[in-house]
Amino acid sequence: MKTNPRIFIVDGDPFWTGVLSEMLQKLGFTNIRTFSSGNNCIQNLQQNPRLVFLDYRMEDVGGLKILHEIKKYNPFAYVVFCTAHQDLGVAVDAIKFGSADYLLKENATMKEISDVLENLNKEQLVTNQHY
Repeated sequence: MKTNPRIFIVDGDPFWTGVLSEMLQKLGFTNIRTFSSGNNCIQNLQQNPRLVFLDYRMEDVGGLKILHEIKKYNPFAYVVFCTAHQDLGVAVDAIKFGSADYLLKENATMKEISDVLENLNKEQLVTNQHY
């Protein structure tokens, strides 16, 4: 990917946030913001993240509500739902409400994150969005 898109990581688990941030940095991405609360993410949407890794279970605001707010602010934002619990219903709801991908935290590898970023690159070419 030629650009360095703004990436939000929205998750209350500092371990997961650190692991994901490190993987993204190893892949060459430096424009990363982390939020431990959904409300804090929502309050910062004016920063126009191109990619959002979003936890399904946030303490203050549910992940689907945050997804709705992100898509309302920027329908072209690429949102990846991240969860520690495999649940087909959650995956279906996430996709139905605009999530582009679904990532099971325990299975997240550099390859899987790289694939997500490659999908973002393809989406960016299709929508012709430049961030």
